Amino acid sequence: MKFLVLFAALGLILAAGNKPPLRPLSFDSAARAVGEVARALGGPGRGLLDPYPPAARPVLFALRYAPQSLKRAVLDFGMARSLGVPISALARFDLEAFFRAYTARYPAGKYPAIVLGAPGGGVAHLAALLGAPLLPVCGLLGARHRIEPDDLPGYLKTGVEAARAIAPDGRFEVIVHYDPIHDRDLVRHAALLRVRLLSLPEAYRGFIEEHLAPGGVLVLAEGTYPWPQVELSSGVWLQLGGLGGISPQEYLQGYPPPGEAEVRRESEWGCPEAFAEAVRRLAAEGGYRLIELPAAHPTEYSRLALRAYLTAGAREDVLVVDCFTTMDARVCLITGIPPLHLPFHTRDALAFAEEVLEEHPVKRVFLALHPSYDPPPDMVPLSEWKLALDGALELFVDERFWPEDPYAPFAVAERFSEIAREHALPEPLSLPVERLEELLP
Repeated sequence: MKFLVLFAALGLILAAGNKPPLRPLSFDSAARAVGEVARALGGPGRGLLDPYPPAARPVLFALRYAPQSLKRAVLDFGMARSLGVPISALARFDLEAFFRAYTARYPAGKYPAIVLGAPGGGVAHLAALLGAPLLPVCGLLGARHRIEPDDLPGYLKTGVEAARAIAPDGRFEVIVHYDPIHDRDLVRHAALLRVRLLSLPEAYRGFIEEHLAPGGVLVLAEGTYPWPQVELSSGVWLQLGGLGGISPQEYLQGYPPPGEAEVRRESEWGCPEAFAEAVRRLAAEGGYRLIELPAAHPTEYSRLALRAYLTAGAREDVLVVDCFTTMDARVCLITGIPPLHLPFHTRDALAFAEEVLEEHPVKRVFLALHPSYDPPPDMVPLSEWKLALDGALELFVDERFWPEDPYAPFAVAERFSEIAREHALPEPLSLPVERLEELLP
């Protein structure tokens, strides 16, 4: 009986805590990056707990002890009622309001720089260190449905109908992103649509005009990581799979698309050429100085952020290795513990972490991985992380429940708070944007 009560309570909590419709989904990498930077700059927010209503804490703590079948059922129940919106609601999509949800998160005032373009943890850590708001090129929406996760035709039906309701008009494009391997627990409940800018919305132009300090700098994070996509209609594309340990070819073979695939900039980590050109035009027309940060892979931003932290005087004996949306940029600033951000928790990410740690060995590693309620085959088990980082590793997650631990975000947030109290500096770290230029090739 107590689990039936838990089941009902979680559904009500998640439904009550659902974000307003037609704003970027709060758990997406772009929204989380904005939240991290805004909080690091003094704005409101709960960091990696933003997607979770506070009342969910005791429920999710209890749920980690539930039998696996019940845990799965409760999570499905909650996601079915909180993930995305009905397709009919998408007809009210407003591009300016959608991206104004990002600019509204930053405190009033003047900033020495503003970062635009590709989102992600590496870019977020870098922007926070620069004291610069991050305005990402994309945001995620969800259109509710109920399908089996391998049902590509069913997913496409929802995605195409939803994209038609959003009506891309040349200012932006819509990418129907289907990843039944890494997002298996999500795709059954919603078609995920990434809205990507092809121009600068007035929300961004107005924010730059109002908040960029005189002589301030625009920083363009132009991620060019490629991935095959299929054009479904004008301004609407399908992407199968995404960054991780599974190749694009494996996705295309396992889930044959309805058309010829074309290599473009990846849905989540890429910055469209048209948006990059719009930033360059704005800089030229407005007389703004522009620094360009091209990156062929999102880990290049992670590597640059680490170098920038060390240049700013960060501690050299310890490292926070964080992952996907499980991060805390504010804690890194106030403790001087540099971050190494992993886009995901897959085998390629482990290889990247090992490579960087070989170049920059440390005595202690805080490892904050991202949970998964449907672990993909390319996810690295904790035993391998422990073996690779042996002797220096402190896990932020509980091995007893990993990786299907619904309480993991709260546990990680608690540990970040403890570290902030234990290692707080007299003043947070910062890096003038001029010093960033010295780090560029």
